[in-house]
Amino acid sequence: MKKRIFIIGGIVAVIGLLGAGAWFFLKRQPAAGDNVAYVTTVRSLTGEDVSGTQNRYAGVVEPQETVEVKLDTGRAIQKLMVEEGQTVKAGDQLFSYDISSGEEQLATARLELERLKTEAISYQEQINTYQREKEKAAQEEQLSYTIQIQSTQMDLKKNEYDQKSKTAEIEKLEKVSDSPIVTSEIDGIIRSINKDLMGSGDSYADPDPSSGSKSTFITILGTGNYRVKGKVNEQNRMNIIEGEPVIIRSRVDPSVTWKGVMGEIDTEHPSSGGEDGASGMVMMDSGGEDDQQTTSSSYPFYVNLDITDGLMLGQHVYIEMDYGQEERKKGLWLNEFYIADPEGDPYVWVSDGQDRLEKRPVTLGAFDQELGEYKIKKGLTEDDCIAFPSENLEEGMTVEISDQMQIPTEDQEGADDMGPESGEEIIDEDGIFPGMDTEELPMDTDEDAEAPNVEVMP
Repeated sequence: MKKRIFIIGGIVAVIGLLGAGAWFFLKRQPAAGDNVAYVTTVRSLTGEDVSGTQNRYAGVVEPQETVEVKLDTGRAIQKLMVEEGQTVKAGDQLFSYDISSGEEQLATARLELERLKTEAISYQEQINTYQREKEKAAQEEQLSYTIQIQSTQMDLKKNEYDQKSKTAEIEKLEKVSDSPIVTSEIDGIIRSINKDLMGSGDSYADPDPSSGSKSTFITILGTGNYRVKGKVNEQNRMNIIEGEPVIIRSRVDPSVTWKGVMGEIDTEHPSSGGEDGASGMVMMDSGGEDDQQTTSSSYPFYVNLDITDGLMLGQHVYIEMDYGQEERKKGLWLNEFYIADPEGDPYVWVSDGQDRLEKRPVTLGAFDQELGEYKIKKGLTEDDCIAFPSENLEEGMTVEISDQMQIPTEDQEGADDMGPESGEEIIDEDGIFPGMDTEELPMDTDEDAEAPNVEVMP
């Protein structure tokens, strides 16, 4: 009897549980034809990572000034006084010329100048003689004398030019003889010394004396005054506006920043990924089997810094336009895209905590016109989840939390599909995706590495 009672009781309990589960399941299921509303946490929209929605470009710290020291053609080096990597001050000795060889060259140049002066006198006498003879010559001989006079005048002009060049050479040789030591013009670091230009015994071996050009012997990188070099591709050139304020952000610690002003774009020296290894912008299409990669030419641009404390030569950083995103405002500020009817009875679409959508009135405060944000005085907290206003949203709709910020473009506003936007992802050659934690990234120590631009998309 007791056994039968236990069995009946168990059957009743199971039926009760099944009924409760069915009621719960049916209650939680969206009605037929229900759409899903995708929501995002307010905290993710207003937190410190919002700066990641800004366009960023990779950059590298380089000296504001670089000095290239060239050797005088034909001069021999007596002594080299610096080495690569050495720090120098303005006025420090770099190397000295051999005075003995300079004195010989000076004497030869002076003799050559005297010869040119004598030659000029001879040309002038010839011109005078031809002019006198022309006055006495017959009509048919006039043309011949005219041609001789013009030819000699051309020789005289060439002679005058040679005299000026030789005089400048003598003045330079005299200066070198008086001060054979070459000094640094700036405070800096000796980046390179082209010792291939030095022959045996430290004498200067001119690679091509007939070319008239001079090769760089010593390159000095200025210290103390740094700038940041970045690269921008053809599609984003118009985003670089000279004179606009920018923020330089550390790759290791994004909270560490420097302020600067955007400089000019060097459009005369474009580069492509195949030329210098810099990939510029790389766009990854998420189409699966039809994935494509396209590259475009890029151009260097420069940022002049207000303060360089804490920066190191060759350090890799991020560059982004300064829209005031570093100024932390008190209270909760929300992008105007999320607020419906802000001029009338403002409200937002919010998850009610039971995975259902509700329309909630909010009280607005000040409006930041530059950033397009309203201060929320009442009706919303950072823990709420909100959706973009859309005509297809209705109270009671099922909600689904999306980790992506749903910022619509002009073409997407009012669209029926408010699901996660599956646009193109843009990465740089280091493989940095938007939202990746830069603290886990290894530092690139290659000072000569080109810095491709990185655009972090919403």
